[in-house]
Amino acid sequence: TSIHESFRLFLSSMPSKVFPVTVLQNSVKVTNEPPKGLRANMRRAFTEISSNFFEDHILGRQWRKIVFGICFFHAIIQERKKFGPLGWNIRYEFNDSDRECALLNLNLYCKEGTIPWDALIYITGEITYGGRVTDAWDQRCLRTILKGFFSPQTLEPSYTYSSSGIYYAPETDELEQYKKYIESLPIIDDPEVFGMHENANLAFQRQETVTLINTILDVNPRSSAQHGAKSNDDIVCELAESILAKLPERLDMDEAVETLFVRDENGRLNSLTTVLGQEADRFTILLRVIRMSLITLQKAIAGLVVMSEEMDRIYTSFLNNQVPTHWANSAYPSLKPLASWVRDLALRTFFIQTWITHGQPKSFWISGFFFPQGFLTGVLQNHARRYNLPIDELNFRFNMVPVYRDQVAVCEALRTLPNNSKLDMDEELPEPGDGVLVHGMFMDSSRWDDSNMVIEDALPRVMNAMLPVVHFEPQQNYVPEPDLYHAPLYKTSARAGTLSTTG
Repeated sequence: TSIHESFRLFLSSMPSKVFPVTVLQNSVKVTNEPPKGLRANMRRAFTEISSNFFEDHILGRQWRKIVFGICFFHAIIQERKKFGPLGWNIRYEFNDSDRECALLNLNLYCKEGTIPWDALIYITGEITYGGRVTDAWDQRCLRTILKGFFSPQTLEPSYTYSSSGIYYAPETDELEQYKKYIESLPIIDDPEVFGMHENANLAFQRQETVTLINTILDVNPRSSAQHGAKSNDDIVCELAESILAKLPERLDMDEAVETLFVRDENGRLNSLTTVLGQEADRFTILLRVIRMSLITLQKAIAGLVVMSEEMDRIYTSFLNNQVPTHWANSAYPSLKPLASWVRDLALRTFFIQTWITHGQPKSFWISGFFFPQGFLTGVLQNHARRYNLPIDELNFRFNMVPVYRDQVAVCEALRTLPNNSKLDMDEELPEPGDGVLVHGMFMDSSRWDDSNMVIEDALPRVMNAMLPVVHFEPQQNYVPEPDLYHAPLYKTSARAGTLSTTG
């Protein structure tokens, strides 16, 4: 084959200043995307494996099962990305070179006819794949998934990769037979093969729908009102009025009851009162930002001031039921649309306001805090002062109280409560000797079983089951019992964001 005299090949693994940008802009870009679905992923993996590599090995059928397990593991961790934060907290770009590297390592370590499982599991789970994973909970998840596809028990004749029995390593020695089995796999993957609940599919479909709707909203042109319908200006003005009516102007610590300022024998103020003051300040700043922008927006619509770019963005957000970026930057992490966000903010401010005017609640709504870490540190500090203990040696022990508490119901009861009276729903809560009672947490993909006091699988189509009231009890040098499940607690279902130490 002759090569054209004008043909030039430029290979570089680094950005280059000498390469003309205009040529790059006019070029056809080719990307190699991972295939969608387990079957397509496995098909691609087995087209790249030669029959010599697969069939001619000293380990025989064991070797073929291990290779199939590695390829299936690779497909599983690729496909988990479609479930969003339920799959991985961070979307990792696993690629074909990871699988190739794992197979080369496998070949290298199994030359002598023995399988050094400990070394192989460590290299595959901690280096080849684990080297990409930065989140500690994702690392735990990766190691757990690897056990199901790459461990001594996977070589047993009746072993299946999932409870359905559809997915397994075939009992055959020929590459072609493995390829035939791959072609027989279902086109649509059931969540159970990923070790996930059937609700995970709902989360995936909801995520796809939200992405589609947001794309439609982004390209949707602004239209003027027709046939007597309300104009966009009218809609935005009414929305601004209703938001202003729902939210207080500020939260004032001057209205606080005297019991909040009772000092201990050393003259120290209760740490939770300090936390309350900080929370009130944060909410007051947010309320001021919202109030100022709404008043300015109303003036801009009326033509009294110029409609700035910032106001225009708020205007568009209102029409799309989205929280304006200007507000979100001054607020706490939240994924709610505008209407729910405003209701949630009204609940949060009411929670802080009643704490100021009625004193400490019997159970704290942890979802209502701007900065929950500050609250938890305040609880530990109170305990440390009470028993003269170093705060860095304290940890929380979590005791479940089988009572459910909805903050909306609490707010409604507080609105009609006479002064110096106690809530009826407080009677069903125990009096904690140390620590605090906390409510407002939810479980993702699971639920709490009150009768057996254990975690159970979620009920079908119930995405986030409410967790009962939890007693946060500080203990010195506390080490959890080995049979307890270590579960992370996230502020939103996105499961990502800034560090927990800084908020």
